[in-house]
Amino acid sequence: MKEEKVVEKKVKIFIGDKEVIPVDSFKIQGYVPTIEEIEQFILDSGSDDLPTFGGSFCGGIYLQQVPSEFASCIKAILDSGVEISSYLEIGVAAGGTAFIINHFFHPTRIVLIDDNQHPKTKYRKEILGDISTEQIVGNSHIQTIIDSVTAPFDLVFLDGDTGYDSTMADIANYASKLVKGGFLVLHDTANKGQGVYQVVQELSKGQKFALVGEWIASTGPSCGIALFRKEME
Repeated sequence: MKEEKVVEKKVKIFIGDKEVIPVDSFKIQGYVPTIEEIEQFILDSGSDDLPTFGGSFCGGIYLQQVPSEFASCIKAILDSGVEISSYLEIGVAAGGTAFIINHFFHPTRIVLIDDNQHPKTKYRKEILGDISTEQIVGNSHIQTIIDSVTAPFDLVFLDGDTGYDSTMADIANYASKLVKGGFLVLHDTANKGQGVYQVVQELSKGQKFALVGEWIASTGPSCGIALFRKEME
């Protein structure tokens, strides 16, 4: 029997005259990439700001995540074996985080909420151009927006306002839309002066979510990222 060779098309992304060439997706035959492979892909994709987030170069997908922290979080979700079919993100900016999530999980539904006030928003259309998304423009706390977001989701990523009240409001309004056993990610957890830090401490002691892990880079820039899993019962 003649062996059939499968050739996968690589996506080319241009930001101005800068080309970002991502490697082939790792989601093949159940293969789970190493944390080094995940981090390298993130590094190769581009950073929003090197002093704040680190990375190999500024540009590309303008990712607002510290590569080592984000890679650890992604690896933990992949290792769980949970299928991420639906994804909700609050605080999108250029769309870099959604781009990375799509690459490693390929959710069939991606919902993005952002007020589009960030200056890098102008790059989102190009960065996410080949990815099917539902984009909602406005404040995530507005009731009509909350009502317009229909459950369920396997993964909710909160990266908007880092204030305590704002973060708790987003959790109350959107984490309830998670399936049992679904994942909740909070960004900017390292700074004790920000409300997200306090939220992580409180959620870790609660009954509704179990802390899977929190990752804060030990060298270079650090923001902190925490991964929670909604209790099954």
